[in-house]
Amino acid sequence: MLSRVAESLYWLSRNVERAETLARVIDVAFNRTIDRNAAGRERAQRMWKRVLELAGLFDVPEIDGPSAAQEAFSLGSFDSDNRSSLISCVRIARSNALGVRAELTTEVWESINSMYLFVEAQSPAAIAREGPSGFLRRIRDAGVAFGGIVDATITHGDEWNFLQIGRYIERALMTVRILQTHDVADDSAAEWQRLLEMCCASEPFARAQRHSAEPSETIAFLLLHDAFPRSVRFCVGEVDRALHRLSETLPGTYSNECERVTGRLHAMLDFTQLQEIVDEGPLKYAARISDRLASIGAAIETTYFPRVPVA
Repeated sequence: MLSRVAESLYWLSRNVERAETLARVIDVAFNRTIDRNAAGRERAQRMWKRVLELAGLFDVPEIDGPSAAQEAFSLGSFDSDNRSSLISCVRIARSNALGVRAELTTEVWESINSMYLFVEAQSPAAIAREGPSGFLRRIRDAGVAFGGIVDATITHGDEWNFLQIGRYIERALMTVRILQTHDVADDSAAEWQRLLEMCCASEPFARAQRHSAEPSETIAFLLLHDAFPRSVRFCVGEVDRALHRLSETLPGTYSNECERVTGRLHAMLDFTQLQEIVDEGPLKYAARISDRLASIGAAIETTYFPRVPVA
């Protein structure tokens, strides 16, 4: 496969996954704004600051007042100058899909194009009249549907593997970044529930941990669970398997740098115990995992999408 095609498939999948996760994060934050304001204006401000950082906005003015939630929603969703905003992710995904249209099934193309047309038809002013939840849920549903349509209609060969790698490395990164939004000044059940909801993990966690509501169990579930499809361990395992399918290298071995760094992180997560995370500090541990995931992404780009100098 041409590296240009592989790269477009990879970034198509990453941006759809980012848009879907970002829509859920903003939706949960928006719905919890009343609770946060009741708990204190400063906590509400901290929450929106971290949500906007997830959306790639690090230098925005302080958001406060009765319109803070609406202003944050507009910035995170419709800021065209920010390549990590929701609308930018959908545009980038659609642009990549257009470039590899011949490699996609009609169903996959229609899925991403419908999402793009829906987002382009919206505006913050129009959404404000009815509230953002309907708009954000539509994006969430479209992102989840995209993954299902890809799995059901594309032959599980090289094209599918690059789509899988993009989906799961982005999902792992977003899970880690959501954990990093934890408000260390608030150790309440509501705060941990917010993190679970942002990762679509509230009900799976409740079923898996029927007799425990300890904060540390939330951390373990989102980082180390071996069967929850949004845990970091599960996602890294899927990336590792997809990379080995591409190179046809036996599991447990490696033939290139991206397989080496992915396998190393996967093994670390397999053998990490919760107490080690608690001892190091969950936020510090999450930051370390985020750096490892960034290294995997860089290694994938170097291995499969090399930049050839132009003479």
